[in-house]
Amino acid sequence: MNEIEKIRDLDDEVFEEFKKYFPKIISSDFVKEYPKTNLLINLFDTSNTFIKNAIFDGCETDNYYGIKILYRSQIEHYLRFKYLFINWGITKSDEFATEYLEYNDAREVLDAIKAVVSEQQLYDSNFKIRDWDTFLQKHPKFSNKTRKEVDKETAKYSFKNIIRFLNNEFKKGENEITEFLGKNIIEYSNLSSYVHGGMKSYQEMTATNTEKVRTEEYNRISSLSFQMSNSIKLFSLLMIVQTDREIFSPHYLNIYKLLKRINEI
Repeated sequence: MNEIEKIRDLDDEVFEEFKKYFPKIISSDFVKEYPKTNLLINLFDTSNTFIKNAIFDGCETDNYYGIKILYRSQIEHYLRFKYLFINWGITKSDEFATEYLEYNDAREVLDAIKAVVSEQQLYDSNFKIRDWDTFLQKHPKFSNKTRKEVDKETAKYSFKNIIRFLNNEFKKGENEITEFLGKNIIEYSNLSSYVHGGMKSYQEMTATNTEKVRTEEYNRISSLSFQMSNSIKLFSLLMIVQTDREIFSPHYLNIYKLLKRINEI
């Protein structure tokens, strides 16, 4: 059995534990007190699981370029979850998740409208929306928001500002956490070449022309992908045990033990 198969087997064990506790969450006090936070947790957990599974598949089919793009995406999804985790820990309220969902949704709608404007300008260079605020008020996502307000508020959720926030928070605690963040930032930056078709990605592809070199990289990324995806489950349970300790503590401990076993592979 190769290393990736072992990682997948361990990942399957995590999933079996997940199937035991997930149905209990819907009736938990956590969901009653923090419904928006729970929704956001589930969204990040689901997206990371899909990305992780695609990375495993890509590693097994020798899709080197594809897994690099996927891994960069997973880093961002994971760090956005950490952003939620820390903000919830600071406020112990549903306010952060509510604003995150509301403004990210509005931001995407605004960006979509801007794309339509850009498309129209291909045919009419003078085309523009003269009064954005009046125009946006007709859209349900902007009933109580102006374009300026959306631009300002959503800037808080840009990846650059999330990194800045996490860095400031991690500096207050353990040095190894700050080091972990630093490594993710560097890797995220390096992997941008794969997303944007930069020369560095092609040069690296040319350099990894042996099966041994690629296998080592597949094993490394699979292990890190496993840890990031399933850490979301672990930290989510850590949040839930704050309100439902007796029910979810055993599941938290079981997930914790499974995650530690990645070091044995």
